[in-house]
Amino acid sequence: MSWLQLELRATPATLPRVEEALLASGAVSLSLVSDADEPVLEPAPGETPLWSSVRVQALFELSTDMSVVRSALAAYELIHEDLQIEFVAAKDWQHAAQNHAVNEVFAGRLWVLPKQADEKKGSVHDDALLQLRLEPGLAFGSGAHPTTRMCLSWLAQHVQTGQRVVDYGCGSGILAIAAALLGARVVAVDHDEQAIMATRENAAYNGLTEAIEVMSVGQWQRRERQRGCDVIVANILAGPLQLLATEFEAALVPGGALVLSGVLVEQADEVMSSYAGVHFGVPETEAGWACLTGTRLSA
Repeated sequence: MSWLQLELRATPATLPRVEEALLASGAVSLSLVSDADEPVLEPAPGETPLWSSVRVQALFELSTDMSVVRSALAAYELIHEDLQIEFVAAKDWQHAAQNHAVNEVFAGRLWVLPKQADEKKGSVHDDALLQLRLEPGLAFGSGAHPTTRMCLSWLAQHVQTGQRVVDYGCGSGILAIAAALLGARVVAVDHDEQAIMATRENAAYNGLTEAIEVMSVGQWQRRERQRGCDVIVANILAGPLQLLATEFEAALVPGGALVLSGVLVEQADEVMSSYAGVHFGVPETEAGWACLTGTRLSA
């Protein structure tokens, strides 16, 4: 299907009005893109961070009267000189989505690939791989970012059948699904309702509804945190990871593994120093990002 795409610049202050005007005018989807190539980072619980300048891309059906959309934006005093409207062909939309798709094997055990990808990769060993399928270009993560890739690699190498794994800040659920496919009993936790919904939908698509329990941060704090877990993986940000140190240490059994990502290389030492009860190894790094792995010390 082809679309009309409207694109304009917004700020954190104007974005809510821009989104309201576009959705009220019939936009079928909204995408946010950094206007200055700022990095995309996972928010702390309760926060909704945004780039200082953002471009909003809205898709409309071809029959949409764009003059009406312009009028709606004008009513909100949101018309800018850089507003652009263009035709987006179906093949262009599909190609853009595929640019964010992942088709990769991790540690010779786990194969992450798009939902619609062909079954065969070309190796005689492919039938033995555990397949994790996600839609390309997911808002919460499809495995393309270095922080997610490093976590997937660790999980594929270390998770054992029967272990209890917590994916804190689950987003799309990719790490929770990976752990469940590898035989773990998984609790996926997030403060964002959209992330919780996405994780449930992706778990169901991969046939893992019974293997993954999805819950809010509050639910985990009230109920699940009291039960010891073997692995906690958290791909969020350095600041929240430091604030969560006491909670994570309390939730892990002695000898349990902690996997922390979403950390810039220069932030690694500061984050690790927040975990007095965890012994960390040498961080893995990729493209300026670090993945910190450690073991919970005995009390």
